[in-house]
Amino acid sequence: MGKWRFNLDRIFLIAYCIDMNYTTEKISFNVPQNGGDQYRLYECVDQIADLIDMYFGTAIEDTTNIHRLVDEELVVAMRRQAKENELENINGGSK
Repeated sequence: MGKWRFNLDRIFLIAYCIDMNYTTEKISFNVPQNGGDQYRLYECVDQIADLIDMYFGTAIEDTTNIHRLVDEELVVAMRRQAKENELENINGGSK
């Protein structure tokens, strides 16, 4: 009986979540197409902080953790791109 009850609760929860109508707000960002890397990095970090503030009703003032995260992700992406370029050059360059 307990197992059956659990399944009914789960089905109700799934149906409840599917039928929920969420209120949303459309947002847009202005992404700089020029400027140096540092300028674009700080703009990105500020916009991520603004997005978190909008989602969770916070007021992020210290963006150090966001800056660190974005910087780490950029380093990983650049290393991956360099590795792919290296492998492409080993395999004969352009097609």
